[in-house]
Amino acid sequence: MSAQFTHSKAEIEAVLVELDSAIAKKSIYQANCQVHADSLQVVVNSCHPDQYVEKCKELFNALFSFDGRNSLQVLDRIRKTDQYAEDANLRAWTELNASYIYGTMGIYHKATEITNKMDTVGLSEEERIQYIRTRRANQEKIAEYMADISIAQNEEPQMMAYYDEIIQLTPPGSERELVKAQKSVYLNHPREALKTLTNVYALSKGKSQAAMSMAIASAYDQLNDRDNYIYYLATTALNNIKSGNTRYEALPYLVYVLFEAGDINRAYTYLMCTMEDANTYPSRILALDVSKYFPVINSSYSAQKNEEAKSEKIKRNSLIFTFALLVLAIAVAFYLGWHRNNAAEERKRADALQKALDQAAIADRVKTVFIQNMRHEIRTPLNAIMGFAQLMSNDLSDEERSLYNGYIQESNNQLLSTLDDIIDVSNMEVGTFNFQFTEIDIDKLCNEKMEETRELLSSGVEFIYQPLPAGLKLFSDYRRIGQVLHNLLSNACKNTSSGEITLSATHLRLNDSIQFVVTDTGIGIPPDKTDVIFEHFEKLDHYSPGLGLGLYVCRLIARALGGDIHLDTHYTNGARFVFTVPNHIGIEENTKADSSTTLLEKARRKATEEVKGKVESEK
Repeated sequence: MSAQFTHSKAEIEAVLVELDSAIAKKSIYQANCQVHADSLQVVVNSCHPDQYVEKCKELFNALFSFDGRNSLQVLDRIRKTDQYAEDANLRAWTELNASYIYGTMGIYHKATEITNKMDTVGLSEEERIQYIRTRRANQEKIAEYMADISIAQNEEPQMMAYYDEIIQLTPPGSERELVKAQKSVYLNHPREALKTLTNVYALSKGKSQAAMSMAIASAYDQLNDRDNYIYYLATTALNNIKSGNTRYEALPYLVYVLFEAGDINRAYTYLMCTMEDANTYPSRILALDVSKYFPVINSSYSAQKNEEAKSEKIKRNSLIFTFALLVLAIAVAFYLGWHRNNAAEERKRADALQKALDQAAIADRVKTVFIQNMRHEIRTPLNAIMGFAQLMSNDLSDEERSLYNGYIQESNNQLLSTLDDIIDVSNMEVGTFNFQFTEIDIDKLCNEKMEETRELLSSGVEFIYQPLPAGLKLFSDYRRIGQVLHNLLSNACKNTSSGEITLSATHLRLNDSIQFVVTDTGIGIPPDKTDVIFEHFEKLDHYSPGLGLGLYVCRLIARALGGDIHLDTHYTNGARFVFTVPNHIGIEENTKADSSTTLLEKARRKATEEVKGKVESEK
């Protein structure tokens, strides 16, 4: 085969892969052919006598490619018709096809007998050519078959001896594998194989370097021919199988060529394919050659499968061993992680204990400060009340009695305010702080709180109120909103000696809230106090009156109502506090109770978190 028809390894593999797929789908192709033949069989059995022969011809054409036995039966049915006896062309068509089928099956003597008995008188030119070709092909097959038998009986031992001795004489390596390619030639073309082996043997015996080079070059050529041969056989077999043809002209040869090439799995698969169809088209190749191939291919296939099974077992054992090591490694890692986690947990517990101790220490300090402040804040008004009460038991003028009575009332109000702050903080922290939601007139509330704190104003300080648009109402707790405003205004009065104190109310439409802003022109809040003024027991200085609970209570109330309070740090002309509270208009009574409880809980949690943050920062 010339080099211009050489096919690459990729092309050969591609056509073999396609052939694999076709063999896997072979039953589909053959089933379709069988369905077509069965439908024609029904037509033949029920057709009009005048159409009988034509329908038989159609049935024969449908069966011819994959079922030799039934094809011959259809030809026998045609022979029994009157038309066969009367029509010389029909007889020629019938006998030529019968001869061809017998020849395909390898029954060459029967095929030759049919062609020898044929009456060639009256045949057309085309039929005569077909007759001559069929007869000549049968005769050549018979001659070849007899020659094969002669070689197999008389010359096979000589070829095997040559082959074995060449294997021994050829140096190990690729040359030995190349010489093995001769065996496929020997099995398929005995006469050519004998001649080639004889030449190679003679060259090998002479041990001439040039002669050996010629032998190796010849082996390379034959190896290339084998690749092209595989491509040709695979393509032919693919076309046969796709058409449902089981008259395999190429597949049996491809079986052993692939076996010699080392593709044992494919050789075994193709061998099984040919043997499956041996009953429908029992040709000489399928009946004799395939049966000859089977023992050696089956043995090699079984050995390869055993090796694959051993390799798989080794691989499986290796995977099991690897998995066991992996499990062990995971177990060790888990143990180390568990040990580290335990150590981390121990550290966390130690840290938590230390934090608890720190918090307890801070709480103890806070408690001490609280008790000291409370003792001072309670004893001071009590002493004033008791002192002025004793003085009032003396003979006093009306003016003195009125003055002392005012001092007693002022001390009493201071004491009540202190006790109210302590009770409010206690109620909020234990969760018993309740709200009463009502509709609030904002202008009335603001004016009322300004009047309550007006007496605290220093001389020269002016109160300014910037009201909301007329008619706007706030639905919230009147008393608690007033308590926040009173605390903010009181603080502003205490810390403002000149200028003005402004109270404004604004409606925030975005979230339907009311924003109260208390602005003063007093001493302001020192920068180091801006972050702590809303915490309990915190004051601007230790000499100012009060427990330091006012702003803490304000923030608790604001957050319990769903709002908030903060210091505007951008204002520098004094202090400005912004108190925002949502408008709860439209809330049902049961919803109001639930909302107040939920809001209070949120406020308590937030206050607790801030206390914890302060403890950690102090630590």
